[in-house]
Amino acid sequence: MTDKLINVRSNQVRGIILLTYLVALIIDSMVLLNSNLGFIPPITLMIVLYWSSHFLDKTFLVSAFLLGVMVDALYQTTLGAHALLYIIILFIMMRQRLQFRTYPTWQQAFIIGIYLMIYQVLNTVFFSPVLDNGQFVFYWSMPAAAILIWPSISALLNRTALNNS
Repeated sequence: MTDKLINVRSNQVRGIILLTYLVALIIDSMVLLNSNLGFIPPITLMIVLYWSSHFLDKTFLVSAFLLGVMVDALYQTTLGAHALLYIIILFIMMRQRLQFRTYPTWQQAFIIGIYLMIYQVLNTVFFSPVLDNGQFVFYWSMPAAAILIWPSISALLNRTALNNS
């Protein structure tokens, strides 16, 4: 991570943050429409984790709650369930975010995979989804997909934040 990104405050890229939330919700809705993409992680959660780890002047808990409520409306689940999941995962991330920022991207990806495994376990406890034979593998491979997706999300958002600051 460059020193330029460390010196950028979240107020300078507020529009970009909101735009990435909107794009993440659109991607999540497209994944929801295709049952074969069940292994794709919740992009909204990954975006919130990215912004909260890179900007220390805000906690993004309100953003996580609002995005969780929107995801609840999208998935037609109990209102507030995903919001609670997002806040729990974000709180765990915030406890370690100073260390997380210093790690290389590949190590960040594995930590994000651990966070999303915790999310998946809590998701199973909250919603107890019915998984058929083929869906079981897709459902539990979601953290591995997050490990593969995180470097591209991180590079794209780093470049976007630097260009617009």
